Amino acid sequence: MVKIVSIDTEIYELDNIDDILTHIERCGRTCYKSENLITNETAVPFISGILKSGHESVIEHANIIFSMPNNENNQKIFEMKDIRGLNISVEQDENINEKVIVVSGNLRALRDIARTYNIHDFLYAINKSIFYIKEDENTVFEGLKIEGIQKSRFSQIHNYITTHSILDVGAYKDITRHRLASFSIESTRYCNYSKGKFGSELTMIEPSNIEKGTPMYDEWLKGVTSIEETYMRMAELGAKGDQLRMLLPHSTKADMIMTANVAEWKHICNLRCHMSAHPSVRAVMYKMLDKFYAIWPNFFDEQYKKFAN
Repeated sequence: MVKIVSIDTEIYELDNIDDILTHIERCGRTCYKSENLITNETAVPFISGILKSGHESVIEHANIIFSMPNNENNQKIFEMKDIRGLNISVEQDENINEKVIVVSGNLRALRDIARTYNIHDFLYAINKSIFYIKEDENTVFEGLKIEGIQKSRFSQIHNYITTHSILDVGAYKDITRHRLASFSIESTRYCNYSKGKFGSELTMIEPSNIEKGTPMYDEWLKGVTSIEETYMRMAELGAKGDQLRMLLPHSTKADMIMTANVAEWKHICNLRCHMSAHPSVRAVMYKMLDKFYAIWPNFFDEQYKKFAN
């Protein structure tokens, strides 16, 4: 029997640098729906496997914000603006009443600095050897210090939000068109829904634009039920996940982890909360916006007043 669930979203908080490994594992296991395997000892081997494979998108969900004095030596950082996922600016530090260089980026970007420029300062400052490219290299920047993990007191480009959303495939296809963000999404290739861990059933998202109890809804339910029946018959015939996923409709439920800085989230809200966006996309974005505003009312005041229900 097809399972029907509703769209939902939550924010994955990351405040402490010591929680980076468990945060990354939590995000990464979403792809394979293996969250049940998480223990106090699984983060390091899980992340080690990711780094060894070279697929580092999962570590993009952890962003670190740094500051350093705005002097000639430290201004070398502006030569590295080509690193994707890195944000650099000069901002007023109210704590010392001076301008400082603020640098933020995800762990893949910080590893790219080490790989491209042989500069390991940022990785050494984080002090998690699992992410090092090399050890015992000389540092380059003066007075570098960590200002925050995901959140900071600086501008919106140096504040990041990671969300976990339950939405349909059609909605996440629209949202993943936004390139200045990082995504980890439940894999319909590696998740075989005929298996017991998925209840041997397909899960669909309740349609946002088809009223329940109407003849149209009944036809939709009949259609997805028929797909489920075919999916299970093919599984019995030995079909693998990458064959079975060819049947899955846009209504199929998916878990999506998404990380972006506040500036990009505001841009996404302006587009995806608008009435011209698909109803399923608007539904999940409205929920995100409510949570964003609760944490950063100053940043999201304009979007909240414009789109809040």
